[in-house]
Amino acid sequence: MEFMDAVRARRSIRRFAPKPVPEDALADILEAGRLAPSSGGVNSGYFGVIRDESTKRALTALAGDQEWIATAPVIIALCSRLSPDAATRAPDDQFTAINTARFGAELLTYLNAYPHRTAMRVYADNAFPLLPGEHLALAAASHGLSSCWIGHLDTRRASELLGLPEDVVCLYLLPIGYADETPADRRLRPIDECVFHDRWPPDTTLDGARGPRA
Repeated sequence: MEFMDAVRARRSIRRFAPKPVPEDALADILEAGRLAPSSGGVNSGYFGVIRDESTKRALTALAGDQEWIATAPVIIALCSRLSPDAATRAPDDQFTAINTARFGAELLTYLNAYPHRTAMRVYADNAFPLLPGEHLALAAASHGLSSCWIGHLDTRRASELLGLPEDVVCLYLLPIGYADETPADRRLRPIDECVFHDRWPPDTTLDGARGPRA
C-alpha cells in the first residue's frame, strides 16, 4: 500500500473481527515503531505485545472498562523509559533550555517544585510514545489492519500489571486487528482552512474550529 493510502485508511476502530494478526505483519508494525524518531535520540520506547486474554481484560479494566478493547487479537502497550527528573537537571542542560523556550521559566519552576516527582516525570514524558505509536498505527493500516489510540488509562496500575521496571511506564494502549465495523465518514476541514504560508493572513476570522480564511 502506498504511504498516502495508508494515511487515508487509518481510522479509529472499536470493533475487531476474531481473526489473528499475521506474524509477518506484526513484525513490520513493530519495526516501524522501532524506526520512529525520538526526542534527543534517546530511543526510550518499549512495545509490549499483549495477546494473553486475562491480561487484555485486566488492561481493559484499567482503561475505563471499555470492553471492546479486549476483543482486539493484539494490544500493543506503548511504554517509555522515564527521563531523569527535570528538577535535578543543570541550568545549562539542553532539555532545560528547550523546555524554558517552549513553556517559560515560571512554569518550569512551578513544576519542579511539585512534591510527587515520579508523577511529574510521567507527566513530562507523556508525549514520548506518540511518534512511534503513530508509526505502528500507519504500518498496521498498510497491512489492512486497524487500530485505536487508548489514552484513558491508569498508567501506574497498568505498569504494575505488566511487571515493568521502576523507570518504565505504560502510557498508552494500541489495540490492533481486522476491523469488524465500517466507520462513518470523517468531517475534515478542507486544506485551505488548515494551512497558512509564512504568516497568519491579516483580516481573517476563525469560524468555529476552522482555520485561516479571508
